[in-house]
Amino acid sequence: MKRITLLIIAILPLLLNGCGGKENHIDLPAPPDNGNEQPIDDGGGNGNGGGSTTTNPWDANRGKVVTPSGPQWTSTTVSEGIIYYHFSGKDELSGQKEEIFAVDLDLSNPKYEIKLTRLASAAVTSTVHKNNNAIATINAGYEQGSIYIRSASVNYSIIPNVEIGKTGQDNWKSEGAFYITSTGKPGMVFVGSPKRDGVVSGIKGQTYANAVKAQRLYYNKMSLADYPYLISSAPTMIDDFNPLGESFCDYTISSTQVDKLDGENLERHQRVRHPRTAVALTENNHLILIVVDGRQTNRAGFSCREFTRFLVKWFNPQYALNLDGGGSTAMCVEGQGDSRSIVNSPIQDGVPGKERARDTHIVIVAK
Repeated sequence: MKRITLLIIAILPLLLNGCGGKENHIDLPAPPDNGNEQPIDDGGGNGNGGGSTTTNPWDANRGKVVTPSGPQWTSTTVSEGIIYYHFSGKDELSGQKEEIFAVDLDLSNPKYEIKLTRLASAAVTSTVHKNNNAIATINAGYEQGSIYIRSASVNYSIIPNVEIGKTGQDNWKSEGAFYITSTGKPGMVFVGSPKRDGVVSGIKGQTYANAVKAQRLYYNKMSLADYPYLISSAPTMIDDFNPLGESFCDYTISSTQVDKLDGENLERHQRVRHPRTAVALTENNHLILIVVDGRQTNRAGFSCREFTRFLVKWFNPQYALNLDGGGSTAMCVEGQGDSRSIVNSPIQDGVPGKERARDTHIVIVAK
């Protein structure tokens, strides 16, 4: 009898953990390919192994290699396999004057390495660029409490907050992630959010608190050994050619109503034009780092929808993830820009050219 009693005590917690709660009913599929195995061909070309054989309206973009060109574009070969692009002028999609900067890395070139840096004490992008002897550098993550941060197989943040800071706004900032595998291969995964489905079914329609739990579970499932670098963000602008960034916001809400919302409310945050930063991957194995200036004369910035459309038109990436923007947006390219290698015009505290210190950055370095 004593042995039976001890056995019941041992298994009771396991039984209780498997009962009740919406979190336990969320399906967690296998993590994305870590670069050691060939991705599963699911017929949709996303390599996530979801088993879907359906096509989508964006399949027409597959196989199309788009290179920015035209009178508003200039291009400079920074190094073998790395091209720096600059767009200056009126963007026909937004109807505004814009200054946009991009770095295109050919991932088939073995001379380079991509890093996701995380600092204990935040630093400006130009300092991170210099300290890493980088070829190109951009800012990366939102505030640490809102996202998942992993660097060198150490988790520094696992989306601890279901609200953004002390604003009372739902934490919407982790629906997708950029990662680097143990083999050095970059990738992206769209996990999902209460607004839409991702690889984790069941998140759509959930509360943001439940969504954060599901996102955290998925990222935790991506092992430290196979995925030593990972940072979550939002919105996912493009997922397997699907331009999700166009529908992230609710455009039935009037602009007047949006203007009254808190600045961290997702509708205002992503519908209003701001400086923007993003990372993208093309089907032909190129990494794109891109920033958009804003909040300055002749530098209007983009909404999420405008940024998504711009990326589709000029780069046709298979995947793209919006990163922290606003005063954080900054890009450095070695041999370009000012004495700090800054090519764009960051704006912090209303001061053009002033950088904001951040704790995470994406850098391209020579091996």
